[in-house]
Order: sequence, then structure tokens, then C-alpha cells
Amino acid sequence: MRIAYIILAHNYLEQLARLIFKLNTDDVSFFIHIDKKTDKTIYHQMFSQLNKLLNVFFVKRHNSQWGTFNLIKATLEAINIIGKTGLKFDYVMFLSGQDYLIKTNAYLNIFLQKNQGKEFIEYFSLPYSQWKEGGFLRIEYWHIFWNDKYFCINDQYYCIPENGEFKSTIVSSLYSFLISRLVKKRKLPEGFAIYGGSQFWCLTGECIKWINIFVKQNPKFVKRFNYTYCADEIFFQTLILNSPFKDKVVNDNLKYIDRGDEINAYHPLISEKKDFEKIRQSEKLFARKFDASKDSDILDMIDKMILLGK
Repeated sequence: MRIAYIILAHNYLEQLARLIFKLNTDDVSFFIHIDKKTDKTIYHQMFSQLNKLLNVFFVKRHNSQWGTFNLIKATLEAINIIGKTGLKFDYVMFLSGQDYLIKTNAYLNIFLQKNQGKEFIEYFSLPYSQWKEGGFLRIEYWHIFWNDKYFCINDQYYCIPENGEFKSTIVSSLYSFLISRLVKKRKLPEGFAIYGGSQFWCLTGECIKWINIFVKQNPKFVKRFNYTYCADEIFFQTLILNSPFKDKVVNDNLKYIDRGDEINAYHPLISEKKDFEKIRQSEKLFARKFDASKDSDILDMIDKMILLGK
């Protein structure tokens, strides 16, 4: 079973190295994107350490701020590099640098062998009740990312042409009047049913090959997701659920994620020692997310659990 891991990392580069060495077995390759804002010294230290591994490939760096279109660009860049290697992968798995394997590599391989041909990605159709305006606000409105954050006025986030609410009712009315006449809602991608879900997935090599060809032949489709809020939670779902692979999709991203009481919280909780038992009982392959600078013991506990086969 040949597996490619696409890993997007923003920081915690020592933790990233730990993840890679944990996964580094025969017939695996890594395609790593390090956020462009990461300190150059730290980046070069990590590059020097990991570049010694012949199965590690570094992806052109983007400013991959949370929720931005650059996350898609970085992922598609990794997919393109996978194609250029000429290597044939059974599966390509998309991870973050704060994920961690919670099963043995042997277990992971057996799982994928038993499910060979299936595509694993979480999805739901839009409108989705847990997202504002069913999720269409994300894709029909203009979400402007500027100066390292989404467009804000007085610390209030705005998308266009959403109505604005200011302290002055006159200013609010004037803003809404002008915006509604100057800017119209964006059209949805023609001919596509729209889906959303977690940005993480595990897809067959054939599906990844199809995606790489499709995006090159349909640049307008890709460009349409620029100015979309958290486009990485819509782009691949919409693409795959409208593809020849749609009937092979399993609604599962294979990750244990704790969002606390808020099911659709933007950011999952950091897993710590107190969460070990829940992770141990999980049937997922990976868990997220971890911060070794706050609690590295949980990673040691997971390693011991795997070693003992519990």
C-alpha cells in the first residue's frame, strides 16, 4: 500500500518532524507545505533536517492564513507535485502539522487495503443549518482578506454585499444602500451541487489524478473559490461529490476531532492528557489537534498505547 501524505504546517515544526518520523515507513512519501510566514531560520532548520529523507518533498510556500484561498492553492500545488513525481499512490491523505497517528502504521495499511477504492471525506449538502445562511453566505458573498485578516471595520467582520451595522443608523443605512447597488451576490459554480465539510480527507490516487487534471482544465472553477470564506471546507467536497468518484465516497475524514459542546466550532479543542481515554477508544486513524508546547505527554501516551497494542 503506497501512501502519500500532504501536510500543511503553520508552526510547531518539531511536532511536525515527530509526526513525519512516526509515519515514515516503506512506500510512503511526504509533500510538505510550510506557511510562508514561518520564521526563515526555523524553516531552514526544518528543511535541513527533513530534506535528508529522499521521500520528502517541499511545496512552494504560500501565506496560508486560516480560512483563506491560499490553503487550497497550497494543497493543489502539493497534488501537482505528486503528479510530477510519476509515482503511483494507492491513497493520498491530507493532514495538518498538528495531527497525530493514533493507530499503528500496520493497522492503517490494513484498513486502507480493506477499503481500497473508497474515498474518505466528510460532507453535507448546502444549505446546512449549522452554517450562517445555510453556508451560502460563504460562497455567494465577497470575503476580502486584507492585511492578514478578513475585512473589518471597528473590529467588526464584514463580507460584501452583507448589510453593515454601525453605531450610527445613518451610516449603516448609507453603507447598506451603496453596497447593495454597487456589489451583487456572486453566482454559484454553474452545474455543481454545493457541499461542505471538514477540510481533511483521504482519497485514492486515481481520484487525486482526476482532480489534478480537472483543475488544470478548469481554472475558472478554481478561481471561483477565491474570496470564499473557509473555501477549503467547500472546494474539495463540491469537486468530489460532482465527480465520477461520487458513488465511492464514505462520509468520514478518519479523524478524531473534539469540538467541545459546539459541534461546528471553527477551531477544535487542543487534546491533552485528560483526553487520552477518549482518543484510545476512538476507531479513527488520526486525531487532532495537539500542541506539544502545552502538553507533549499526550503524544507520549499515544505512542506507548500503540507500542503496547492497546
